[in-house]
Amino acid sequence: MRNTKQGTANRVLYACSVILMGICVNSALAADAPADGGLLSLLGIDPKTIIIQVIGFLIVLAVLWKFVFGKVGGLLDERRTGIVTQLEQLRTDREELDRLTAETRQRLAEIETEAQTKIQAAIEQGNTERQEILTQARQEAEAEIARARAEIQREKDDAISELRGVVAELAIDAASKIISAELNAERHQNIIDASINRLPIS
Repeated sequence: MRNTKQGTANRVLYACSVILMGICVNSALAADAPADGGLLSLLGIDPKTIIIQVIGFLIVLAVLWKFVFGKVGGLLDERRTGIVTQLEQLRTDREELDRLTAETRQRLAEIETEAQTKIQAAIEQGNTERQEILTQARQEAEAEIARARAEIQREKDDAISELRGVVAELAIDAASKIISAELNAERHQNIIDASINRLPIS
């Protein structure tokens, strides 16, 4: 950019120099020509005035190029550089946003998968615990039933043993009374009935 500006300035200065040289040559020719001759004299143009105006124009052009055009070009360059920098920053921000969006979507997918896995594991754990509770309850119920049956059988056996003892005692007592007493049929029946009535009623 600086080389382009320098080339433009050189071309402008070169053109002005050519114009100035042409005017100077024409003025010199006009000075050597007769008083009534010369193109500039015919046109009513004073060569000295033109030379002064050209020199003033070149000075003004140099001053403008040095203090105005250079600053304007610098401002344009800065503005162009700022725009390019902003565009690069926007592109970088967009790439970063795309990257963060992709990472967020991936993380959400991972979280969803992890949640589904935990839910499935909780369901399976609940089913396992429920089955264990049912099995334990069934085993406890069966054990309680077995204990109740054993208790009933034990009480039954105790009752039978006790009944056998009572019957044996009654039989011995009845036999003793039969032997020691004078028996007849009616007396014998009364002893048997009395022995039966002495049996415990459960």
